[in-house]
Amino acid sequence: MKRITRTLRFRLTAWYCIALAAGMVVFGGVLLGLAERHLMTNHDEAISLRGATALQILAQGGPGHDFTPWQTTRLARLGKVAIAQNLVGRDLVVYESPELYNASIMDRISALPNSEGEPNALRTFVQNGDYWRVLIIHRHPPGARHSTIWILEELGAVDATLKRLRLAFFHLVPVGLLVSFLGGYMLSGRALAPVTRIITLTKEIEAHSLDRRLPHPGVDDEIGRLVDTLNRMIGRLENAFEAMKRFTADASHELRSPLATIRNTIDVTLEQARTPQEQEAALRSVGEEVDRIRSLAEDLLLLARADSGRMVMQARPVDLAFIVEAQVEARLPQAEEWGLEVQVGPLIHDEILGDEGWLHQVVSNLLSNAIKYTPRGGKVLVDMARTPQALQVIVSDTGPGIPEEDLERIFDRFYRVDPSRTRTRAPGTGLGLAIAAWVVAEHHGTLRAANRPEGGATFTVTLPLGAAHA
Repeated sequence: MKRITRTLRFRLTAWYCIALAAGMVVFGGVLLGLAERHLMTNHDEAISLRGATALQILAQGGPGHDFTPWQTTRLARLGKVAIAQNLVGRDLVVYESPELYNASIMDRISALPNSEGEPNALRTFVQNGDYWRVLIIHRHPPGARHSTIWILEELGAVDATLKRLRLAFFHLVPVGLLVSFLGGYMLSGRALAPVTRIITLTKEIEAHSLDRRLPHPGVDDEIGRLVDTLNRMIGRLENAFEAMKRFTADASHELRSPLATIRNTIDVTLEQARTPQEQEAALRSVGEEVDRIRSLAEDLLLLARADSGRMVMQARPVDLAFIVEAQVEARLPQAEEWGLEVQVGPLIHDEILGDEGWLHQVVSNLLSNAIKYTPRGGKVLVDMARTPQALQVIVSDTGPGIPEEDLERIFDRFYRVDPSRTRTRAPGTGLGLAIAAWVVAEHHGTLRAANRPEGGATFTVTLPLGAAHA
């Protein structure tokens, strides 16, 4: 039971019933008030008409308190009527309808508040459990004594009608609430049934079945938008799991190759005696592979920290031209060793807001990538450009370029277009461009790859200018 009361279905139904009960109480109160007012108004109109008739009858008599037979007959036809006149200094009843003879009701009428200031006053009183309505008329005819006329009407029909209405209301409200609760519970169950199915199907989707999607209800309502949102989330999870699997497989592959090389080198060296020169060469080979593993581990650690959000960029004014100049100078010996020419266009000394260390990493990775994929005798071109809102660094090469279908994936981790392109170069980790793309994105910039019409690839870094230039 406790579990049911905590469900959204029960809470929706409960709130619906509470609101309905409040509305029914207000509506019932207003309805009873209007009914009572309407019945009393009809009753009062009839009493007022009888009062006007009584005044006409009394106007036909003389100044005394005796009534003619005609008047008595006419007054008797009016129903319950009593008349008092001021005699010997106080009001005495001089006429009573036959229905009021020997009735204690006259004492109750006499005890009503004096309404002499009101020409026609309507009062309600209770006598022996019965409700009565009385019209009090004060008459001051010229040359005659002051008299008071009481026109009475029992409110039995009105009271009975109101009692029946109240009884019906107090019986129908609980029944209506019960029916509404059951109906609301059923309707809310039907309305929330798609949510229950979504919960059930979502529980069935595990890490190994992320290719499944929730069925769309076919209606663009809240449930439909929820299904679309969950399907998009599952799609992102699927892509993240696939990327993690590829990342793990690629990292394992990248580590397996240098470890196998180290193992083979050690085994070959231990099989037979080696000269000092051969041992030195073997150790150098092992050292190169260890450096490769270390570089891979550092890059993996960097990307892991980036994914976890623990890498923070320090935004300071930075001269991007100084970074380009420093990195080109650092890469010149490697380019000359591999027979490449590095051409640098005009540098633009404008400041941007960024982390100088990470921007050095971006330019270094782009230059290293261009040198790696440019054949001997080729060129690496470095240029800068300025737009009204940004500064650009453009690194191009005269290599074989990038297949069009691979331009969007070139920044994926461990992605290589064609391993044969680097057969004459030192192999990399396949993480340089991924790191560069992440750093540029953290600086609110963009990194784009394209092919040059004359052959080769171009990488364009676009970074927003500093606040002083924006």
